[in-house]
Amino acid sequence: MQKVDFIKMHGLGNDFVIIDKRSNNIEITESIIKRLSDRRTGAGCDQLITIDNTDNQSADAEIEIFNPGGDRAEACGNGTRCVAKILFDEDTDKKILKIQSIAGILESKKIGGNISVNMGLIKNTWEKIPLRKEVDTMNIPISIDGYSKGVAVNIGNPHVVFFGKSIYKTDLESIGPEIENHELFPKKTNVEIVEVIDSKSIQMRVWERGVGITLACGSGACAAVYAAWKKGLIENNAEVKLEKGSLHINIINNEAIMIGPAEISYQGSLEI
Repeated sequence: MQKVDFIKMHGLGNDFVIIDKRSNNIEITESIIKRLSDRRTGAGCDQLITIDNTDNQSADAEIEIFNPGGDRAEACGNGTRCVAKILFDEDTDKKILKIQSIAGILESKKIGGNISVNMGLIKNTWEKIPLRKEVDTMNIPISIDGYSKGVAVNIGNPHVVFFGKSIYKTDLESIGPEIENHELFPKKTNVEIVEVIDSKSIQMRVWERGVGITLACGSGACAAVYAAWKKGLIENNAEVKLEKGSLHINIINNEAIMIGPAEISYQGSLEI
C-alpha cells in the first residue's frame, strides 16, 4: 500500500485529480489512475493530471494528462488552467507561466481572478486532425438530425463540432460514443454540439473522448469558437456558455486564447 496525495480541482465543473510529482516522484500506473478517477471508490474526476519538473529550460513545469481508463490525452485547457493556478499560487509575483505538455508549451497568464491559456495553433487540414482519408474538414460527412455537417479541427487533440438548435434536447449520450469511435477518426475524437446565440456568444455541450459527457471542455470551447468563426457564424472573440458558467475564447492568428476560472475543491490522500 502507498499513500497518494492529490489536489481536487475544477474549471466550470470539468474536474481533475492533480498529483504533484515534483516532490514525490510516484509512478503513475493504470491501476492508480482508475482508482483515483472512480467517482464511487476514489476522488472521482474527468481526468488525472500530474505536475513534474521539466528539463526544458523554456518551461516552468511539465504536465501529463490521463483519461479515467488510463490512456493519455494530449491537451486539456481547463486542466492546464488548474495547474497554472497551483503554480501561480506558489509564486504570486509570477506574471506568465509556460507549461510543457504533449501538445507543446502552453503559455498561461493571470487575468484578474481568472487564468488564461494560449492553447496554440489550431489545425484544420485532414491529415493534422487526423482523419483516415481526405475529406472537406468544414463539412465532415457525419449526420446528426437537426444539425449541420461537422467541422473537424485539432487543438492539441481532435474535435468535431456540429451546429444546431435545442442542444439540451439532443441525446448526446447516444450520439457521442458513435461519433467518437467513427472510422473516420483513427485517434477517435471529441464531439461538440453548439447553438449560436448571437455574433459574440454560443452555447455548447461536449462528449469528451475517453471520458463521456463533461460539464465543460476548454479545448472543445476553443474548437467550437474557431469552427463557428470559420463558418462566418460569430466573431473571432466570443463567450462559450456551459452548464456552470462561461469561458471566453479569442482566436488570434489561428491561435486560441482561453480565459476562465480555476478552483480548488479540496486536498486529500488515498491509500492505493
